[in-house]
Amino acid sequence: MASTPVATPNGSGGAELPTWGRTVRRLASGALAFHLVGILVGPLSLPPALLADYLRRVYSPYIEAAYLDNAYKFFAPDPGPSHLLRWTAVMPDGSRRQGLLPDRQQHWPRLFYHRHFMLSEFVAGQPDPNWEPDTPWERLPNSELQRLLARSFARHLLYKLGAQSVTLELIEHALPNPEQVQQGLRLDDPSLYRSRKLGTYRRRGE
Repeated sequence: MASTPVATPNGSGGAELPTWGRTVRRLASGALAFHLVGILVGPLSLPPALLADYLRRVYSPYIEAAYLDNAYKFFAPDPGPSHLLRWTAVMPDGSRRQGLLPDRQQHWPRLFYHRHFMLSEFVAGQPDPNWEPDTPWERLPNSELQRLLARSFARHLLYKLGAQSVTLELIEHALPNPEQVQQGLRLDDPSLYRSRKLGTYRRRGE
Protein backbone atom coordinates (compact mmCIF):
# COMPACT_ATOMS: atom_id res chain seq x y z
CA MET A 1 0.00 0.00 0.00
CA ALA A 2 1.50 3.31 -1.11
CA SER A 3 1.98 5.96 1.54
CA THR A 4 0.75 9.52 1.11
CA PRO A 5 3.52 12.14 0.96
CA VAL A 6 3.59 14.33 4.03
CA ALA A 7 4.69 17.93 3.87
CA THR A 8 7.38 18.93 6.32
CA PRO A 9 8.48 22.41 7.46
CA ASN A 10 11.79 22.17 5.64
CA GLY A 11 10.28 20.59 2.57
CA SER A 12 12.16 17.29 2.95
CA GLY A 13 10.52 13.91 2.78
CA GLY A 14 7.36 14.88 0.92
CA ALA A 15 5.40 17.37 -1.11
CA GLU A 16 5.87 21.04 -0.39
CA LEU A 17 2.94 23.18 0.76
CA PRO A 18 1.99 25.96 -1.62
CA THR A 19 3.16 29.37 -0.47
CA TRP A 20 2.09 32.89 -1.32
CA GLY A 21 4.47 35.18 -3.05
CA ARG A 22 5.74 38.33 -1.34
CA THR A 23 3.32 40.60 -3.20
CA VAL A 24 0.29 38.47 -2.31
CA ARG A 25 1.35 38.31 1.35
CA ARG A 26 1.70 42.08 1.48
CA LEU A 27 -1.73 42.58 -0.07
CA ALA A 28 -3.33 40.10 2.34
CA SER A 29 -1.62 41.74 5.32
CA GLY A 30 -2.75 45.19 4.17
CA ALA A 31 -6.35 44.00 3.72
CA LEU A 32 -6.32 42.40 7.18
CA ALA A 33 -4.91 45.55 8.79
CA PHE A 34 -7.52 47.68 7.00
CA HIS A 35 -10.29 45.41 8.27
CA LEU A 36 -9.02 45.42 11.86
CA VAL A 37 -8.90 49.22 11.91
CA GLY A 38 -12.46 49.26 10.53
CA ILE A 39 -13.62 47.12 13.47
CA LEU A 40 -12.16 49.71 15.87
CA VAL A 41 -13.86 52.71 14.25
CA GLY A 42 -17.16 52.06 16.07
CA PRO A 43 -15.76 51.84 19.62
CA LEU A 44 -13.40 54.77 18.99
CA SER A 45 -16.35 56.97 17.98
CA LEU A 46 -17.88 56.87 21.49
CA PRO A 47 -17.30 59.41 22.82
CA PRO A 48 -16.58 61.47 19.69
CA ALA A 49 -12.91 62.12 18.95
CA LEU A 50 -11.01 63.82 16.13
CA LEU A 51 -9.19 60.65 15.07
CA ALA A 52 -12.40 58.61 15.11
CA ASP A 53 -14.26 61.26 13.10
CA TYR A 54 -11.55 61.21 10.45
CA LEU A 55 -11.47 57.41 10.31
CA ARG A 56 -15.25 57.24 10.04
CA ARG A 57 -15.20 59.49 6.97
CA VAL A 58 -12.61 57.23 5.35
CA TYR A 59 -14.14 53.92 6.41
CA SER A 60 -17.84 54.79 6.16
CA PRO A 61 -18.53 52.93 2.86
CA TYR A 62 -16.66 49.84 4.05
CA ILE A 63 -18.12 49.56 7.56
CA GLU A 64 -21.65 50.05 6.20
CA ALA A 65 -21.15 47.41 3.48
CA ALA A 66 -19.60 44.96 5.97
CA TYR A 67 -22.16 45.83 8.69
CA LEU A 68 -19.46 46.86 11.16
CA ASP A 69 -21.29 50.00 12.27
CA ASN A 70 -22.78 48.28 15.31
CA ALA A 71 -24.59 49.97 18.17
CA TYR A 72 -21.65 49.93 20.57
CA LYS A 73 -23.36 52.50 22.76
CA PHE A 74 -25.88 49.80 23.69
CA PHE A 75 -23.17 48.07 25.71
CA ALA A 76 -21.00 50.84 27.15
CA PRO A 77 -20.29 53.24 28.65
CA ASP A 78 -23.89 54.55 28.96
CA PRO A 79 -26.39 52.38 27.08
CA GLY A 80 -29.39 54.51 27.98
CA PRO A 81 -33.01 53.30 28.03
CA SER A 82 -34.25 50.31 26.05
CA HIS A 83 -37.54 50.07 24.17
CA LEU A 84 -40.21 47.43 23.67
CA LEU A 85 -43.42 47.26 21.68
CA ARG A 86 -46.54 46.15 23.52
CA TRP A 87 -49.50 45.01 21.46
CA THR A 88 -53.12 44.45 22.46
CA ALA A 89 -55.28 42.55 20.00
CA VAL A 90 -59.08 42.42 20.01
CA MET A 91 -60.22 39.02 18.69
CA PRO A 92 -63.43 38.35 16.67
CA ASP A 93 -65.15 36.99 19.82
CA GLY A 94 -64.38 40.20 21.72
CA SER A 95 -61.58 38.72 23.84
CA ARG A 96 -58.22 40.44 24.15
CA ARG A 97 -54.70 39.14 23.75
CA GLN A 98 -51.56 41.00 24.75
CA GLY A 99 -47.87 40.52 24.09
CA LEU A 100 -44.46 42.15 23.84
CA LEU A 101 -41.95 42.55 21.07
CA PRO A 102 -39.47 41.16 21.88
CA ASP A 103 -40.70 38.50 24.31
CA ARG A 104 -38.11 36.71 26.46
CA GLN A 105 -40.25 33.59 26.64
CA GLN A 106 -41.13 33.37 22.95
CA HIS A 107 -38.04 34.73 21.21
CA TRP A 108 -35.33 32.23 22.06
CA PRO A 109 -32.37 31.68 21.72
CA ARG A 110 -30.94 35.01 22.80
CA LEU A 111 -29.81 36.00 19.32
CA PHE A 112 -33.41 35.63 18.11
CA TYR A 113 -34.52 37.93 20.95
CA HIS A 114 -31.82 40.45 20.01
CA ARG A 115 -32.97 40.54 16.37
CA HIS A 116 -36.52 41.41 17.47
CA PHE A 117 -35.15 43.89 19.99
CA MET A 118 -33.47 45.75 17.15
CA LEU A 119 -36.90 46.17 15.53
CA SER A 120 -38.38 47.88 18.58
CA GLU A 121 -35.25 50.00 19.04
CA PHE A 122 -35.44 51.08 15.41
CA VAL A 123 -38.99 52.35 15.95
CA ALA A 124 -37.91 54.31 19.02
CA GLY A 125 -34.94 55.77 17.15
CA GLN A 126 -37.04 57.58 14.53
CA PRO A 127 -38.51 60.54 16.50
CA ASP A 128 -40.41 63.45 15.03
CA PRO A 129 -37.79 66.07 14.09
CA ASN A 130 -40.15 68.91 15.03
CA TRP A 131 -40.87 67.91 18.63
CA GLU A 132 -40.65 70.54 21.33
CA PRO A 133 -37.85 69.99 23.90
CA ASP A 134 -40.20 70.61 26.83
CA THR A 135 -42.78 68.04 25.70
CA PRO A 136 -43.06 65.05 28.09
CA TRP A 137 -41.93 61.79 26.50
CA GLU A 138 -45.37 60.24 26.89
CA ARG A 139 -46.88 63.03 24.78
CA LEU A 140 -44.30 63.23 22.01
CA PRO A 141 -45.84 63.09 18.53
CA ASN A 142 -45.10 60.01 16.47
CA SER A 143 -43.05 60.69 13.36
CA GLU A 144 -44.21 59.67 9.90
CA LEU A 145 -41.68 56.83 9.83
CA GLN A 146 -42.81 55.59 13.24
CA ARG A 147 -46.40 55.51 12.00
CA LEU A 148 -45.39 53.58 8.88
CA LEU A 149 -43.43 51.05 10.94
CA ALA A 150 -46.26 50.66 13.44
CA ARG A 151 -48.75 50.10 10.62
CA SER A 152 -46.51 47.39 9.18
CA PHE A 153 -46.21 45.58 12.52
CA ALA A 154 -49.96 45.89 13.10
CA ARG A 155 -50.78 44.38 9.71
CA HIS A 156 -48.55 41.42 10.50
CA LEU A 157 -50.26 40.87 13.86
CA LEU A 158 -53.73 41.25 12.35
CA TYR A 159 -52.90 38.59 9.79
CA LYS A 160 -51.06 36.26 12.18
CA LEU A 161 -53.62 36.43 15.01
CA GLY A 162 -56.76 36.84 12.94
CA ALA A 163 -57.62 39.82 15.15
CA GLN A 164 -60.14 42.56 14.48
CA SER A 165 -57.88 45.36 15.74
CA VAL A 166 -54.42 45.85 17.21
CA THR A 167 -53.21 48.66 19.46
CA LEU A 168 -49.46 49.30 19.66
CA GLU A 169 -47.59 51.07 22.45
CA LEU A 170 -43.93 52.03 22.68
CA ILE A 171 -42.51 51.10 26.10
CA GLU A 172 -39.38 52.81 27.38
CA HIS A 173 -37.41 51.05 30.10
CA ALA A 174 -34.95 53.33 31.90
CA LEU A 175 -31.89 52.09 33.78
CA PRO A 176 -31.58 52.83 37.50
CA ASN A 177 -28.70 55.04 38.52
CA PRO A 178 -25.97 53.75 40.87
CA GLU A 179 -27.65 55.30 43.92
CA GLN A 180 -30.95 53.55 43.14
CA VAL A 181 -29.16 50.22 42.71
CA GLN A 182 -27.47 50.64 46.09
CA GLN A 183 -30.90 51.33 47.60
CA GLY A 184 -32.16 48.01 46.25
CA LEU A 185 -34.24 49.17 43.27
CA ARG A 186 -34.83 46.22 40.95
CA LEU A 187 -34.14 46.49 37.21
CA ASP A 188 -37.77 45.62 36.47
CA ASP A 189 -39.29 48.08 38.96
CA PRO A 190 -42.50 49.60 37.50
CA SER A 191 -41.22 53.13 38.15
CA LEU A 192 -38.58 52.60 35.43
CA TYR A 193 -41.20 52.09 32.68
CA ARG A 194 -43.29 54.54 30.70
CA SER A 195 -45.39 54.10 27.58
CA ARG A 196 -46.67 56.02 24.56
CA LYS A 197 -49.41 54.95 22.19
CA LEU A 198 -48.43 54.44 18.58
CA GLY A 199 -51.90 53.81 17.25
CA THR A 200 -54.84 51.44 16.83
CA TYR A 201 -55.13 49.57 13.55
CA ARG A 202 -58.01 47.56 12.11
CA ARG A 203 -58.52 45.27 9.19
CA ARG A 204 -58.90 46.95 5.82
CA GLY A 205 -62.43 48.10 5.17
CA GLU A 206 -63.23 48.61 8.86
